[in-house]
Amino acid sequence: MDAWLVDLDQVAPTEITPRYPEGLTEEELRRGAEFVHARAAHRFYRARLTVRRLLAERLGLDAHDLRIHYDPAGKPYLPDQPGTHVSWSRSDGLLLLGATETGPIGVDVELVRPASSSLDVLTFIYPGLPDGVGPETFFHAWTLLEAAVKATGRGLTDGAREVDLAFGPDGSVGLRGITGHGALPWHGHTALQPTRQDCPWAMTAFVSRELPPVTVLTWPDRTGDPVRPPARAPSGLTPR
Repeated sequence: MDAWLVDLDQVAPTEITPRYPEGLTEEELRRGAEFVHARAAHRFYRARLTVRRLLAERLGLDAHDLRIHYDPAGKPYLPDQPGTHVSWSRSDGLLLLGATETGPIGVDVELVRPASSSLDVLTFIYPGLPDGVGPETFFHAWTLLEAAVKATGRGLTDGAREVDLAFGPDGSVGLRGITGHGALPWHGHTALQPTRQDCPWAMTAFVSRELPPVTVLTWPDRTGDPVRPPARAPSGLTPR
């Protein structure tokens, strides 16, 4: 599996395409025009163009020759490379992209912010949440759940009840399995990643047929300009 974490606010448009925003589809241009704020629109444009660039480079193609389609549930696929499975997620100015040839994949990224009602939202989507789960569990569980339903292409509404999460006493969350999607095992992995965004940490999750962990590359890789993580992660949020 290849995976990239991209800070869209740090990417110069010319690093994506020489004639930004050339390369977007009419549908993407229409969606971008619906954003109220220009910054949000350009984050959306940069995300879609970055996906094309990174996948095209991985496949040895020109970005203009890479076709990305979506199934009825919105899951992306590459019609000309049926053996390559892709997934991506965006949280404000961050983009997480994953690609593999071993089978379906789902990824999710969320900036770690305080949210007093987060467990109420999680309980509504995932009724199997056990009693006594603390707020430090939320980002591990939410991103893993999102990644799982993206891997199956079912979405949260239809797919959340197919996902079996395991909750540890220390706030850890693991993936036991996903029912109704073949006999081969699914593997899930969450990890904190440092960011340059207004929130210093982001939670990333991967679900696929591959064993964790996953090495996440930052793009573009500017030598000598590292992301400097805070001294410690938020209380209770440790990589799993």
